[in-house]
Amino acid sequence: MITGIIILSAYYNLVTLEKDQLQTTYDQLSSNYSQIQRKVSGKWCPEGWKRSGCSCYFKSEEKNYWTGSRDNCQKRGADLVVINNEEEHFVTELSKDGEYWIGLWEERRNGEWEWVDGSPLTETFWASGLPHDDGYKNAATCCDQQGNWTQRRYYDETKKWICEN
Repeated sequence: MITGIIILSAYYNLVTLEKDQLQTTYDQLSSNYSQIQRKVSGKWCPEGWKRSGCSCYFKSEEKNYWTGSRDNCQKRGADLVVINNEEEHFVTELSKDGEYWIGLWEERRNGEWEWVDGSPLTETFWASGLPHDDGYKNAATCCDQQGNWTQRRYYDETKKWICEN
């Protein structure tokens, strides 16, 4: 009987030790998770970029055609800005000093506008009378004096641009 008590006592000590080790591991993982959550909610943006929500935005100071502007964003690990909800319409604040290329284009000249990331066009902020199908490849700019999108031939004009990452 004493042997059984010794075995049970040793087993109890082993289980208690394992429980304590598991608790320590859990506490460490919980702490790591909290740190990651803080970093994600306070996403770091590169110098010269502005953070809003979960994204970072870069406003160019140089001009380029739409395709060149998109290439420039992609070289920065981003793409032209996608404005697919009311909160992202704050981009109008970034473009108060003129029109900037955004990531909305009419690639196939069929009147169907697409975002560069493939997301659906759910919100629109077009200026009055736009968009119209003029038979040319067009892209959108943000924004006119009223904060609405405009339409331009993306290979005819140079504009500044806004990237989103």
